[in-house]
Amino acid sequence: MRKIFRLRLKEDPKVPLEVRQLTPDTLSSVNVEDTYVWLGNRKVRTIDVFDVETWTEDSESNEIVIIFEGKGTERMRYVAYRMSMGKIIVRGSVGPLAGYRMRGGELIIEGDADHYLGSKMKNGKIEVHGNAGSCVGGKLIGENYGSGMKGGTIIIHGNAGSFIGHGMKSGDIIIRGSARDYVGYGMKGGNILVHGDVGLYPGARMSGGRIIVLGTVEDVLASFYIDSIVNGIKFKGQKIDGKFVIFLGDVLMESRGRLIINYEKNLHIVKNLEKLLEPVIEDPYQ
Repeated sequence: MRKIFRLRLKEDPKVPLEVRQLTPDTLSSVNVEDTYVWLGNRKVRTIDVFDVETWTEDSESNEIVIIFEGKGTERMRYVAYRMSMGKIIVRGSVGPLAGYRMRGGELIIEGDADHYLGSKMKNGKIEVHGNAGSCVGGKLIGENYGSGMKGGTIIIHGNAGSFIGHGMKSGDIIIRGSARDYVGYGMKGGNILVHGDVGLYPGARMSGGRIIVLGTVEDVLASFYIDSIVNGIKFKGQKIDGKFVIFLGDVLMESRGRLIINYEKNLHIVKNLEKLLEPVIEDPYQ
């Protein structure tokens, strides 16, 4: 039996609304009437901020689903905080730190997501139908590389900001649109796939993992060395057709990381390195 909670904002909060307690984990054992949220600097009852509707549906699983909706969902912070089960759907946009330290379950955001989406998550799936801010799957300021995302999958159907996967250790980030500067900065593992374009210096200070860019790259650091050109690459078992250049780097970090970019769309980068390129081969890392 699936249990569904619909939480509709009574009005636009106009100040940050912290909802870290409102997860399937909590509502599996606590009545929603006994939960609290932070409205600005005030701790208030959930039912004073949201109109709550609950019902059940026939299902083979005992999944708990939370649906957030109403004007002002973009004020909500810490959506799906440390969530490990069930599903959260946001019919709108969300504020920063959605999916922070997420351990499982599924988070679906039908609008945009602010900065630090999926920061430090360990498992689960996040899907954003709009755009996302910076530091998707990243670590927090001051933390060591490898302190970011450690597992799970993040899919963004729109564009994303800078420092995507900052300090990530494992997991997958897929961006259907474009991203800005420093994609994969300081990453130690995992995969980042960008279908569109990226800005400056993807992979800066990376020591492991893989970044794939299907569009244009503004520029690549000189501390990345060309390894080969390949016809087609694989990502999660599916082949991506085209001609790609594989760079190894960031060598300043004694790296085993790989930056893979589209050949035809980045002639401004590779044309001066033609003499260093290996003959065209199938991807040796597949």
